[in-house]
Amino acid sequence: MARRRLFSYPLSLALVVAALVSITGGWIAWWNYRAGLANTRALAGTLFDRIAQETADATAAFLGQAPPAAATLANLPDVPTDELARRLLAVLRANPGFAWVSYGDARGAFTGVHRTDGVIAVNQSSITDGVVTVVEHDIDDAGAWTPAHHGADQHYDPRTRPFYQLAARERRGAWTEPYAFAGKDGPGITYAMPVFDGATLRGVLTIDFDLGRLREVVRGLHVSAHGEAAIVSQRGILVAHPTLPLVDPQGKLATAPVFGGDGDLVRSLPITGSPGWTAFVVAPESDFTAEVRARVVFSLLISLGAVLLAVAAASLLARRISGPLTVLAAEMREAGEFRIDDRPPPQSMFREIELMNRALAKMKGGLRSFARYVPRDLVRAVLASGQDATLSGETRELTVYFSDIAGFTTLSESMTPDALVKFLGQYFDDTSSIIAAERGTLDKYLGDGIMAFWGAPAPLADHAVHACLAALACHRRTGELAAAGTPIAARIGIATGAVLVGNIGSTERMNYTVMGDTANLASRLEGLNKQYGTALMISEATYLQARTAVIARPIDVVAVKGKLRGVRVYELLARVADADVTLEAVAAFSAAALDAYLIRDFAAAAGSWQRVLDRRPGDRAATIMRERALAYEAAPPPPEWTGVTTATEK
Repeated sequence: MARRRLFSYPLSLALVVAALVSITGGWIAWWNYRAGLANTRALAGTLFDRIAQETADATAAFLGQAPPAAATLANLPDVPTDELARRLLAVLRANPGFAWVSYGDARGAFTGVHRTDGVIAVNQSSITDGVVTVVEHDIDDAGAWTPAHHGADQHYDPRTRPFYQLAARERRGAWTEPYAFAGKDGPGITYAMPVFDGATLRGVLTIDFDLGRLREVVRGLHVSAHGEAAIVSQRGILVAHPTLPLVDPQGKLATAPVFGGDGDLVRSLPITGSPGWTAFVVAPESDFTAEVRARVVFSLLISLGAVLLAVAAASLLARRISGPLTVLAAEMREAGEFRIDDRPPPQSMFREIELMNRALAKMKGGLRSFARYVPRDLVRAVLASGQDATLSGETRELTVYFSDIAGFTTLSESMTPDALVKFLGQYFDDTSSIIAAERGTLDKYLGDGIMAFWGAPAPLADHAVHACLAALACHRRTGELAAAGTPIAARIGIATGAVLVGNIGSTERMNYTVMGDTANLASRLEGLNKQYGTALMISEATYLQARTAVIARPIDVVAVKGKLRGVRVYELLARVADADVTLEAVAAFSAAALDAYLIRDFAAAAGSWQRVLDRRPGDRAATIMRERALAYEAAPPPPEWTGVTTATEK
């Protein structure tokens, strides 16, 4: 193999640090620029929100005087025409924002007061024999009435006007759509309130607004150098704008433009108390970010100088820094955590690093050979827990798992030794991977069996759930192996409870394992599968902790060999997500059957187990329990009978 050319580490490091510092400096400058833009936009948004709120508040205050004023007038009793005019006049003078205050009755009579260029006038009309008579008076500051006009046949009937028909139709106070105000270059709007005598419409009160005053409101709001505020009606009519015309030469109201485009900041706010109007504030983003951009350019120049200084400093320090030790430390830390995958170390152009990489590769090779003889995942878990390899133990609640291959003797006789070893290797690889994936700790291989547990050395809150899911997955994988041509079946027992867990053995050779009644119970449950024809048997404690995730059916109350006290045992059927109607029915009928059995209702128990058999013909567990219930029905057990079945085999 050709000899590779190696380079000096200090010189190469100086060049790499120079590049990294340059990239970092550029990134920091870019980040500051982005952060500055974000802050500026946030401040501009706050300003826009305030201006939009000011616009909305001013508009609401401007229009909000109409409903209470109209409600006050609507409650007045019938008065003579001149007295009505005086009362309308009082309301007009009390509210400088009103342009007209008027009342039209159901006979077509009309009385209104209005303000035009500072002059207040009274307009009165009536209809006699189809002829409209109009009388107008000017009102001076002292309240004196001066006749200004008297005429006939003016063809004005308030009942035909849109405001009158709107109020009559709505039967409550309502706003008209904006319309072109006669003699004005802006729109106006009317608030109309019907006046009823019982259910009969007596007339309509109106208050008109010249919306030109709102233009002065939006003109007075300073947004930015090129920003502006506007008010738009619900139907898109431009109600107020600081510069755009609101009425065209033909007297048609202007349609609001589309506010905001690329590079613009826009805010909108519905105006409470208005007839569906919206306040808009819009300005070019550049009005707010121009100064930020200038400052960022200046900051970039400063950052560039800082980068140049950092590059010079890195060149001087590179010869004295032993940075590669960091990489090697990380590799050695992984080896200390028993993460010794067979991957070659990354090649380096540096002589010193290459020599250390070769030494590390040799060390990891030795550890991989050692790992063939110990459970690798267990060693990793113990190392991660921080426990020293000393004789020690503690009592904890865990879930313990035992599995065994059914009929292994017959299977081994049908295969050559090499084929058997390879098959067991595949079986153990598959099941061990499943246990590891469900966060279990593989304790040991027991011939053709496996012992594992959940909840140690690292705590696991839902250890019973993970153990049950692992058991179902292992059972499924065993079925796949059997379908592929190898006649194999496995039995699994699982129990949950307090155990002694820790490093157990001698000072020279120890094993991280569990001991206690729970471990013994899991082993007995694995063997108990043979008696009931099941494959996955769990204890009641396991079921109670895992029942939200799995479906299981109770089988019997059993005192395993060596114990006097019975425990309820369950057959694990499926995950909840995979359960079907049949499995749910089997679980429900089995529970009902065992409950009836334990209270000596043997006929009901036999009936429920028969329902299980109807859905799972030939089910051995249901058959055994049904026959036992029928036997007890025929010959009842003694009074001291508790329903506990004593197992005679391990």
